[in-house]
Amino acid sequence: MAVYERTWRRWEGTTTPLARRFLVITRFALADAFSSRLFAIFYAACALPTLIGLVLVYLAHNAAMLQQLGVPGDFVAALTRLFFQKLFVWQAVPAFFVALIVSPSLVAPDLTHNGLPLYLSRPITRTDYVLGKAAVLALLLSPITWIGGLVVFALQASLEGGGWWHANARLALAHLAGHLTWIVVITLLSLAVSAWVRYKPLARGVLLGIFFVLGAVGHMVNLMTGSSSGDALDLVQAIVTVVAHLFDPAVHTPMPIWLAWGSLAGASLLSLALLRRRLRGAEVVR
Repeated sequence: MAVYERTWRRWEGTTTPLARRFLVITRFALADAFSSRLFAIFYAACALPTLIGLVLVYLAHNAAMLQQLGVPGDFVAALTRLFFQKLFVWQAVPAFFVALIVSPSLVAPDLTHNGLPLYLSRPITRTDYVLGKAAVLALLLSPITWIGGLVVFALQASLEGGGWWHANARLALAHLAGHLTWIVVITLLSLAVSAWVRYKPLARGVLLGIFFVLGAVGHMVNLMTGSSSGDALDLVQAIVTVVAHLFDPAVHTPMPIWLAWGSLAGASLLSLALLRRRLRGAEVVR
């Protein structure tokens, strides 16, 4: 509008507190993700592992139905560590594919269309920007992973009674810590890939390669060097090792637990470094 018309007015509404301002970015990114009906249907389907877990827990405590189905009566005893470890895998795999679908659209479009300076010209820092984008994946993945797992655990504890929850509290803690670790790793890696690879199909291919191709490369390094140094590249084996130790500290795994944690921490720190280098308010073109 022309300045001489004097139609400009100061904003008199309420402003978002600085501590929660990054959630504005999250809100619009989530709306963009669910604008696709196909994705909404797929995301709803990702709740199936949790629903199946709830059904199995209910069946285990319904003697009449177990008898009709011909299931052994000791089915309840199977709902322990192995069951919750399997449930972890059933939930973690769909969560990875949700991140694979959503993440390429989080950062790349802002860099492609020079939108980042518009964000940073407002009272939003680079940290706020990364938090806003990361919160998208955290909010999408949490309901289908650790929240769903804790709901299954709560149902089992309430139906079993007799202090079962206290004797098996480690299962809930392992489920929570394992899924949060998984969410942090794939979120940071996904954002870093989105920041550096602007073509969506290629970004998804790179992300798949990081988790699956690097494992094969690490195995080749082990064969060539006659050592286990290549295991640090296998992020899938690293998260499997960490989760196994969270559920049972005495379990023996091919990868040492210190190497597994170091591999996941290294991938996360490298992702943060790549994001810091890529996300700038101004870019010099030569």
